Amino acid sequence: RIQILFESYFRMADLENPKRQLADSYIQKHRIPELFQNMTTALIHTQPSNAKKFMIKYLETLKKFRDEQGEYESMFKEANITSVFGMLDVTNTGFISLEQYRNALKTLGVKKYNPRPIGCDNDQISLNTFVTEAKDGLDHSHANFN
Repeated sequence: RIQILFESYFRMADLENPKRQLADSYIQKHRIPELFQNMTTALIHTQPSNAKKFMIKYLETLKKFRDEQGEYESMFKEANITSVFGMLDVTNTGFISLEQYRNALKTLGVKKYNPRPIGCDNDQISLNTFVTEAKDGLDHSHANFN
């Protein structure tokens, strides 16, 4: 993961080094690890033929959102999120477990999500709930890249 690369780089530097502290502060302020994690997740999920062009488009889309403060067009469309749900619902019951829900959202790069979504008491998260929570989480993840 990207976070591991950043951490290994900084392990080599003295923790009290002012340059290291400034670099760490900059990386955290601009949420660089999260940016790369989300971009890498989108890249792996989409698997475009030209990864570099995909990453450029991804960053341009984030910039456009920041500049216009408009609606962010997520790299994950509802069909992609529905597909993830379908892969988890192998018996086609229309539900996934709470653990599957949490793991899938983490895989999509969602860090902040509803820990107790509708259906969690019965350990049955519906497709509708999963899509809603995933979209909200993805929107929140991308909204903070300024």
